[in-house]
Amino acid sequence: MNTIAIAHRPFAVHPATGLMTPDGIFDVALGVQELQASVHNLTAAPLVDTKVYLESVSDPSLTVVPATYDVSDLPPSAARRLAWRVDATHASAGEHRVSFIGDGPAGTTRIIQKIFVARTSADPTTGTFNLDLPQGRLNVEIVSLFASAQRCCIPPHPHGGQLGVGPLEHADKSFLDLARALYTQHRADFVFCPPGYLPKQVRLTLTPTPAYDGQYGPLPFEDPWWKIALCLLALVLLIAGAVAEAEEGSGSITVSTGGTDPNCCGVDAEGGGTSYVAAGLVAAAATALILAGESDERDVLRRGEDHTAPSAGELTVSEALDIEFIPRDPVALGRPFSVDVAWAYQRHTNSGRTLSHTVPQETGTNVHVLSRYEINAPDTIRAYQKEPFEITAKFFDADGAQLRGEALFVQCFLFGPSGQTLRFPLTDDGMKPDTAATDGTYTGQVSFLRQERGMWKYFVLAQDVNTATPEMKPEQAAQIIGGMVLTHQLTIGFSGGTCPLVPDGHVNVI
Repeated sequence: MNTIAIAHRPFAVHPATGLMTPDGIFDVALGVQELQASVHNLTAAPLVDTKVYLESVSDPSLTVVPATYDVSDLPPSAARRLAWRVDATHASAGEHRVSFIGDGPAGTTRIIQKIFVARTSADPTTGTFNLDLPQGRLNVEIVSLFASAQRCCIPPHPHGGQLGVGPLEHADKSFLDLARALYTQHRADFVFCPPGYLPKQVRLTLTPTPAYDGQYGPLPFEDPWWKIALCLLALVLLIAGAVAEAEEGSGSITVSTGGTDPNCCGVDAEGGGTSYVAAGLVAAAATALILAGESDERDVLRRGEDHTAPSAGELTVSEALDIEFIPRDPVALGRPFSVDVAWAYQRHTNSGRTLSHTVPQETGTNVHVLSRYEINAPDTIRAYQKEPFEITAKFFDADGAQLRGEALFVQCFLFGPSGQTLRFPLTDDGMKPDTAATDGTYTGQVSFLRQERGMWKYFVLAQDVNTATPEMKPEQAAQIIGGMVLTHQLTIGFSGGTCPLVPDGHVNVI
């Protein structure tokens, strides 16, 4: 009898921001990432003398830093998240299998789970980007972006310029390469200055491999909708652009071919660690805008296919989609907002025909929301008495129901007076410092050193988790999306000015 299980697909955590990537998909462009997996106790009693480690990955080019975890005392029916560092720099795009081993008194349990790896790259000849997946290539042209009315200007980093990154069309190396080299450094002097904030006009071209027969093409990884691929690419580009610009300081890092619409507020990050969180939250806002604009249960590409049936025996060789996002409201993480979307779909066939379907306007709403959340933490910590900083949080969905256990990925980010950064998880697994499993109270703890005295600010970020199970059909699994930020630390408006990051509190360390 198995005593443990990993019921849901392990997910990726971005190396610079510490946030889960859209739907937990790994990307070669991010380099070293964190793989997180939830281990469930299947027994009616706490686990005893049980250890878990990651045994192997089906792609040998995806390397793992070995780590073994003791999950003894994990309460019955509870789940604990474990993390491994993986380097995807040389991994192949596709669906890969990960083998986990659990060793305990009842014997050895081997658990196989799948992960998804994409490959984002820049095309310097066209100024566009490619996202390679097993089912084909998605070429993305970001025609225009919403950007701040006041473009920030920062000096180059004193050690910058080493990788020869210039304007995209002349670059020897893409800014994606520069950003990947910088992600793990977490420089305290990093200043947040992205090339843009939110997508406005996007042109997608999907080339399936191979050309397919029939009305409907394959889903990426046979699981998420294609819009998740667009969300992943938006996150990769916006964060990489901000990190690379902070290094180069040349103002030449661009991700769009047609410029920017300088109407939105500028995100007010104070440098240091807060800049990394700002980058992650702005990218999260971009993914929220994309998903809100395409909030219909069926993917926009799928809906285009609905209205453009080819003739019998006719193959689809490519599909194209032009989308424009027109926000009706400020884009607010974790809150309802509406966005108008205009889109036009084309199907190109091997007979030379082009079949089209256009929707001049429809309105979508952000559904990844919390009605409220509660955070409890001390105002003062006496480091000289070795007092730990313990924080608890409760989260309630749109209908007011309390979320529990592994439904959320919750972390606390602490930023000190001298640019220090601390990150730690809040869990609901019944293991110290948490007091009861799956009761809806997420708990985390960290200790300060005496030399870390001063006023610290903290952000508690909660993301939803993809809970699709292996037995689901692809069309069912595609409707479950994870990695969306649900907490309310950032709202991007469109009337200029600044849009500050809103911390959840402050603690004075004495």
